[in-house]
Amino acid sequence: MNVQTVQKIAAKISNQRHLIALRDGMATAMPLIIVGSIFMLLADFPISSFSTWLSEIGVAAFLWKATDATFGIAGLVVTFAVAYHLAKRYDVARLSAGVLSVASFVLLTPIVSAEAGNGFPLKYLGTAGLFVGIITSLITTEIFTVFVKKNIVLKMPDTVPPNVARAFSAIIPGVFIITMWLMILIGLHAVGIDNVHALVADTVAKPLELMTKTLPGILVVVFVQCFFWMFGVHGAQVTGPILEPLLLQNSEANRLAYKAGEELPNIITYEFLYNFVFSGGAGCVMALAILTFFLSKSQENKTLGKLSIAPVSFQVAEPILFGFPTILNIRMAIPFVLAPVVTTVVTYYSMYFGLVAKPVGAVVAWTTPPVIAGFLASGGRISGAVIQIVTILINMLIYYPFFRMEDKLKVEREKGNAVKS
Repeated sequence: MNVQTVQKIAAKISNQRHLIALRDGMATAMPLIIVGSIFMLLADFPISSFSTWLSEIGVAAFLWKATDATFGIAGLVVTFAVAYHLAKRYDVARLSAGVLSVASFVLLTPIVSAEAGNGFPLKYLGTAGLFVGIITSLITTEIFTVFVKKNIVLKMPDTVPPNVARAFSAIIPGVFIITMWLMILIGLHAVGIDNVHALVADTVAKPLELMTKTLPGILVVVFVQCFFWMFGVHGAQVTGPILEPLLLQNSEANRLAYKAGEELPNIITYEFLYNFVFSGGAGCVMALAILTFFLSKSQENKTLGKLSIAPVSFQVAEPILFGFPTILNIRMAIPFVLAPVVTTVVTYYSMYFGLVAKPVGAVVAWTTPPVIAGFLASGGRISGAVIQIVTILINMLIYYPFFRMEDKLKVEREKGNAVKS
């Protein structure tokens, strides 16, 4: 399989309209999740005296409420955003598609009863509802698009303002869509299935959990991402739309357990992959950037080291990926894949045996520098920072012989150029 073939396959996957809508919809919700993580870290600040004081004065409860108000509606937001972005790809009314998708999602979500009245469980409006939200939004938008494209809509006189006409055009497809989901819901209840979310989790999400809840599974994910990166394709954009909802569900489960003071159920979460494993970005190139900055003998690499160390520290890997280069450079393929694999194994078992704190479910911005990211993702535990220092040092050892070989080749080339000139 040559480079062009891999790039064509990856391009088809990356440009598939449903995956693009899913990717963009998830991206829409990420700021909300990160904001919620900030309030979460404040509510359980790593300085115990401060967090105790916040609880005593009643502020901690409000901070947790802010966390629930952001994390707790992630499923709802993704449902609207995925439908919106898919409708944008089809060039149909985006807001109408989004609103109908949210209505369908709410219809399928079970209602709980309490003394205060009936309501929807925050669990399913949040990340636990992501898969139902995604499926609902994709199907709803497809049906809505068919109605609009075939002009099966309520037509208004030309004197009606366009924005009003667009809103009324959603009535006929809306009646069909809500009726369809209602009939599905009634049919499921008739056969004894009372919870659509549980059904989807068991039939769709369960098999995929092998990729996001086991060490062999996440190693496959890491390898696939690195493989595509080696051919110049953004690996996370290929795997992310399918796997990130599951990783965020793992993060949410940890967050709820952390809030309740219980044992954290998951090692592999969103922040495990994107904060702990890929330090510096794809290929764990933080290690390579450090080597290039401090140990280069080649003038080209010395310049690259100065230019790349700052952006790579903030997880922007492109300067070192394309400047060294590691992309499309077969000599760098071994460390580029091996470093993330070793980092995954070392970090996983360090958390498994209790040497390092598990991620607490606080989704840290991907631009957060390594070490700081580990500290925050582990809920302010020093062990989270230490493991990142350890893995970066291990990665430097992995990259060193390959870096030295590349640096030597560049030095010889520079000497040859100097002689010719």
